[in-house]
Amino acid sequence: MTPSAVNTIELPNDIFLGEVKRLIAEGKDATLHVRGYSMRPFLEDRRDKIVLTRLARTPQVGDAVLAEIAPGKYVYHRIIRIENETVTLKGDGNVRGTEQCHISHIVAATKLLIRKDKPYSPDGKAWRSYSALWPRWPLARRVLLAIHRRLPKTKTTNKNKIKQ
Repeated sequence: MTPSAVNTIELPNDIFLGEVKRLIAEGKDATLHVRGYSMRPFLEDRRDKIVLTRLARTPQVGDAVLAEIAPGKYVYHRIIRIENETVTLKGDGNVRGTEQCHISHIVAATKLLIRKDKPYSPDGKAWRSYSALWPRWPLARRVLLAIHRRLPKTKTTNKNKIKQ
């Protein structure tokens, strides 16, 4: 099938991610392009992908998960605290502001992160180190995010990088 023969349908997030939630519950994996800026600088809007899967263990502080924080409202953020059955989440690119949900509303775990077309295991040494250190450095985080926002952006199209 040629690219011109492919139809594109845009769906609201609540419908699309609701379907992802259903597929994950059936035991299937889902690969999504990252949308939004809350997980930068390590996951970038429209450039990177995440592969989500059914939870195989109890979620832990440091895990990046898909969570339903209100009916039909989903976020892909990192767990920063678990108290009793309440999970607190925060995007890596957010300097303030958190979300909360019941632990049963964690929809999916991260199976694989694809950053700049390179796969990373969330259990690998590099990603675990980053996951442990980044949230603990609030001042460095704020400064590095401010610098990152000012860097020239690149756009990836058909694996060819084109500077904007």
